[in-house]
Amino acid sequence: MHLSGVEKRYLQMLSTLSALCLGFFGFRLLATGVSRYWFVPENLLLAWLALGFGWVLVQQLERRGQVPSGTWRGWLNWRALTLTVLWLLFLPNAWYVLTDFVHVFDTGEISYIYDIAMISTLTLIGFLLGFTSLFMVHRQIYKRLGAGSSGAVIGIVILLASFAIYLGRDLRWNAWDIFTNPSGLILSITDRLINPFGFPRAFNVTAIFFVVISVMYLAIWLFLKPVATRQS
Repeated sequence: MHLSGVEKRYLQMLSTLSALCLGFFGFRLLATGVSRYWFVPENLLLAWLALGFGWVLVQQLERRGQVPSGTWRGWLNWRALTLTVLWLLFLPNAWYVLTDFVHVFDTGEISYIYDIAMISTLTLIGFLLGFTSLFMVHRQIYKRLGAGSSGAVIGIVILLASFAIYLGRDLRWNAWDIFTNPSGLILSITDRLINPFGFPRAFNVTAIFFVVISVMYLAIWLFLKPVATRQS
């Protein structure tokens, strides 16, 4: 699909920031010979996949043309549903990058500030990719359900993503494990759903990310949300 001028410039911005992040990583690797931060390009790629699946999903949905309010027309087919599942699987990776600050400490290999700058850049681009992806899909849900119901759906998406971040950081599960070790992943999830009070850290980490992501996204949505036009 043809990109507008604004969309092209926005994509250029995201690409420039990504190049800066990869440049930080590449220079550190060359200067120190240590691949301690190998996760930087990997997590950046996963965040881009979240945007990619979201964009393809939106293109699939928009092929259906105008959608009557209150219906899921165009979404209830195997292509759209598959893309939705893939989008949901990779979306948490965009915000997971905030937890990568746990790896930052004074190693003596390079300036401590350098590593802070690198992870800060990774976090910035990750959050931008995540919010962009979420906003695109939110607009599609908004067309079908309106403001209130679409907001509730997005709230559930953010809650699931926040819980997934806990699974990734504390239990070391990742998006690929849904394909390589689904039984182990399901067991970890069900344990915490059946006995939520037995895992207080699961609640704490999920709640922190839910509040942070929700409030930041709400601010973005309030600024960029579609404006209803009055019929004359």
